[in-house]
Amino acid sequence: MKKLLLSMLAFVAVTSCKEKEEPKAALTIPTSYTSTNYDANTATERALRTQLATLTTEMKTAEKGTALTSAKITELFNVGNPSLKSITGSYYVQKLEGQWFTELVNSSGKVYDPLKPNTTGGVFGARLLDAGGLETLQVIEKGLFGAAFYNYAVGLMNNNSTEKTIDQLVAIYGASPAFPNTNTAAKTPTPDAFIATYAARRDKNDGNGFYSKIKNTFLKAQAAVKAGSAYNAERDEAFTTLKIEMEKAVMATVIHYNFAALTKLSTTNPPATTLSGALHDLGEGVGFLHGFKAVPQAQRKITDAQIDEFLALIQNINNGKTEMFKFVSDPSSLAKIQTASTKIQALYGFTAAEMEDFKKNWIAEQAR
Repeated sequence: MKKLLLSMLAFVAVTSCKEKEEPKAALTIPTSYTSTNYDANTATERALRTQLATLTTEMKTAEKGTALTSAKITELFNVGNPSLKSITGSYYVQKLEGQWFTELVNSSGKVYDPLKPNTTGGVFGARLLDAGGLETLQVIEKGLFGAAFYNYAVGLMNNNSTEKTIDQLVAIYGASPAFPNTNTAAKTPTPDAFIATYAARRDKNDGNGFYSKIKNTFLKAQAAVKAGSAYNAERDEAFTTLKIEMEKAVMATVIHYNFAALTKLSTTNPPATTLSGALHDLGEGVGFLHGFKAVPQAQRKITDAQIDEFLALIQNINNGKTEMFKFVSDPSSLAKIQTASTKIQALYGFTAAEMEDFKKNWIAEQAR
């Protein structure tokens, strides 16, 4: 009887304790991003941004006819601690060092005509193309947005997160605490760069676009980390949203460039600059797509098989060889570009209205 009484008292005590537990307060999310230590926290990430910008600047000298050297390109890829190479997924490192750097250097200092393709590539209409008509420079630069910067970001998300971590994520995304939603230097002292620029270009500045969603999610992530471990679930939800919204912004940009290329390639008697501009557009899309193949599958929606399928269409791959030059000479091949856009639309569930919006650069449209 005594044991029974003690058990009943213990049950009542435990029940009373449970009844007194207060529910967790809802996370308070601010309307602006504030960080007193942002510059110090993001020194590494901003250095990486500078390293990629420096590599790109060097590569672009070949558009003016300068012959590049493998030694210089390799040096710029390896400089810094961390270096671009050290944060790039191994798949892309192998492609860069085993193929694209060599093709880039080999095509520099030469000229090219997509109607009379050669075996080395060269400059056509102020764009540096390889033998297949692919702008290798874009595959390197834009590919590193995903293979290096996005890859680095998801690595940060997988570690123990602090307020510094969120600052680092903002920086490697290409934004700043101001989140200006523009890369126009005349409009802000901290213009957007890298993935942030393209998220802004796909954003109508109505509060519902990619850039706005990503900014609001960063606000949530920062608030959750500041609020402590009780809000780890909210932090993780924010990280999941950041990943898919960044990926969607990049893939929407691939669609944008497909539309732009089709418009140029369908022009009557277009000059060389228009045709090279179209191949440039497609090269950007190839780079954006291909870079995600260096990111662990668990950190992205698109699969390797889907990337390969879309690349085969945009690069006009026949018997394993890129033949993008045929987009200039064979109008019947243009359907492949539209097919790629349709398949990307289906994968991410983009609406018809969104597809129309993707045709525009909203920073330019709204003079932001």
